[in-house]
Parts: sequence; structure tokens; C-alpha cells
Amino acid sequence: MMNFGDIGWGNTILPLGALSALAVLLPAVTVPRATRSQARLAIGIGLAAGGTLIAAMLLFAALHLGAGNALRFGAIAGPAVLATIVWGPLLALVWFVRAQGVEKRRGEDLARAGRAEK
Repeated sequence: MMNFGDIGWGNTILPLGALSALAVLLPAVTVPRATRSQARLAIGIGLAAGGTLIAAMLLFAALHLGAGNALRFGAIAGPAVLATIVWGPLLALVWFVRAQGVEKRRGEDLARAGRAEK
């Protein structure tokens, strides 16, 4: 049973907010802005997801050390993966928006190529 008294700004809300912000902002670094490749977009989003998961593991390790607990992989990886419930849908939304941008650029390139032939 969960003790809801342990949920607070410093140990729940701010860390999840920081991970969510990282999941939204990291694709700006891992995905080239003007890419026209869905494969390159998928690789960049995968790198962003991996980076956010590693950041979550580091965050939970710091929280465990701050609480005086011993570091165990399961005690760190479990909550880090569960935090994906919060930042995962945001990253999926970023992926969807970026994928629309890729298709828009590809369509514009095709339209320009069609005009050049006339």
C-alpha cells in the first residue's frame, strides 16, 4: 500500500516535471531540424527516449542516496521505467508532430520538383 504522505513537490512533482521537459526538449538535439527521413526521426526519438530514461535512472539514484538508501538496480530502474507513464506520451506527441513536419517537407519537395518539370 502506498503512503500518500510521501508524495510531494521535491520527490515527485518536480522530478516528473523535469523528466517531461527533458523528453520534450531532447528531440531538438537528437533529431536534425530539416530532416526528410522518417528513419532518421525514429532514431533521434529513440535516442531521446534512451537519454530521458538514463536521466530518470540518475534522478532516482540521487533520490535514493538522498534518502540514505542503498543503491540497487531494481530500486532505481523500476521507478525510472514507471516514470515513462508520464513522459512517454509527451515524447510520442513530439514524435507525431515531428513526423508531420517530415511529411510536409517531403510533400513540398515533390511539389517543387513537379513545378520544375513544367
